[in-house]
Amino acid sequence: MRGDDLPVEVDRSVELFLTAVDELAPGLVTGFYLVGSVALGDFRPPVGRGRLSVSSDIDFVTVTDRRVERASPEMAALAEAHSRTVARFPRPHFDGAVFTWADLAAGPHECPDIPCAQESRFTPAGRSGVNPVTFCELAWHGIAVRGPQPADVEVWADRRVLRAYTGDNLRTYWRPWLEQKRQPRPLSLAIGLTEWFPVWAVLGVSRLHHVLAIGTMTSKSGAGHYARKVFGPPWERIIAESLWLRTRGAQGRSSYRNPFARRRDTLAFLDTAIDSALALPAEGAP
Repeated sequence: MRGDDLPVEVDRSVELFLTAVDELAPGLVTGFYLVGSVALGDFRPPVGRGRLSVSSDIDFVTVTDRRVERASPEMAALAEAHSRTVARFPRPHFDGAVFTWADLAAGPHECPDIPCAQESRFTPAGRSGVNPVTFCELAWHGIAVRGPQPADVEVWADRRVLRAYTGDNLRTYWRPWLEQKRQPRPLSLAIGLTEWFPVWAVLGVSRLHHVLAIGTMTSKSGAGHYARKVFGPPWERIIAESLWLRTRGAQGRSSYRNPFARRRDTLAFLDTAIDSALALPAEGAP
């Protein structure tokens, strides 16, 4: 996908943001890239409302030539441009971070707190998006809307660090998340019965397994097809269901009439997939 061949929902938000920031602070934004589901070819337009949605977000990397100071007119311009964008187009979420070119070359561990947005909420100084995943997605899959192609820019990308980050994410986020969602509490049960639950859990952890096993990144849908091959028939039903929910019937197959059974199988798959991923060799594929 090229920067001039984007889904309409992505194109309109990006165009509004760049138009607004250019009006408010001409010359400030010298690079703008799309990462996440758009860059990986798996963007799913929004359907309905609510936080627990199987739809995609618009994930971006904005680049400036110099550091944007917290109480500066340039920071106000970024905040206002983002505010205009999400006010006009509240869905999909418009999420990303504002780096300098020097930040991209140095990598996430050398990057200070920067302007960023998560779930369409903008903050002048934060860490959302400042991680190996964003940097590697940009380097390997990023779509240039403004600025040179990622391959022509010095962008930090280290597979070894990405793998270490992925393993840590499984241990510190996903394993506690699984234990929490196993609890028969009203909120955990309610979340576990949603369509979002298997999409987030089954396909999300399968993506991380793919990183650790193969050393490359894939989309949620790509992770579903990968999981079918790796985990085989015992888990075919819940993986196919997750793909079907993610793609709204374009891929996979739905066979669950009972959401409690779907929740049970999601939790069981998550337990198996996390253990399998953490048991993979530390270095994985080259």
